[in-house]
Amino acid sequence: MEKIFLWAFLCTILIQGKSRESHVDPGAIIILDRMSEIIGDLNSCSFTVHTSNEKFDQEKGFIKSFHKHEVYMVGPDKMHVLNEGSIGKTGYWYNGDLLLYYSVNTNQYGFIETPDNIMATIDFVNQEYDLEFPAADFFYPGFTDDLLETHEWIGYEGLVKINDVEAHHIIAYGKDTNVQIWISNDTFTLPIRYLIHDLTADKPLQFEGVFSNWALNPILPDAMFDFVVPESASRVSILSKSSTYSNISDQ
Repeated sequence: MEKIFLWAFLCTILIQGKSRESHVDPGAIIILDRMSEIIGDLNSCSFTVHTSNEKFDQEKGFIKSFHKHEVYMVGPDKMHVLNEGSIGKTGYWYNGDLLLYYSVNTNQYGFIETPDNIMATIDFVNQEYDLEFPAADFFYPGFTDDLLETHEWIGYEGLVKINDVEAHHIIAYGKDTNVQIWISNDTFTLPIRYLIHDLTADKPLQFEGVFSNWALNPILPDAMFDFVVPESASRVSILSKSSTYSNISDQ
């Protein structure tokens, strides 16, 4: 047991040491930029991402929760996300001016008035309602610049195999987070997996996502982004953290 703790301690020292050094591998940046360019040029896409989130409990220690997300997007203003995990099944439907939330388990729904594009909506609902969307960072045009701004050390670790898919392995060390990204070594250079260590908490926490079922520029009907409310469903208010913004509430 002492050897295990010693090894974990040494790994932490090595990671922290790397994060203090300033280093950016040009090859890693080229791959990241290529990934962002491919994603940014898409008119539509769909994918599945399995995520795991970690929290620390004073009595139980580290606890992980696992979730499955099915994501459908049509730029610039349509998105549908189905979530399944520890809190049950939920869904989001976004059609350019409203985001609708529905909980299958409680049979409840609510609306939020939103901006007129996907990325602004993701930012808005995250800031005002603490709603997070899976793997949203990969869809920001400035993904590489944001990574450079927040991480002092970005390196290319070479090619690895993940489920028989060859992938580029890129690591970024920063003050607040350490990030690992695996990107497919093919024409499309799409993200396959990511791993984030959050260093801002009292106990470093780990967050992971694994992508699958990528579809590029699929034809997605407009109707799938409009939610039909079940007759038996009840409506709830979704309250924002700021009174500056208006949202639809019960009458």
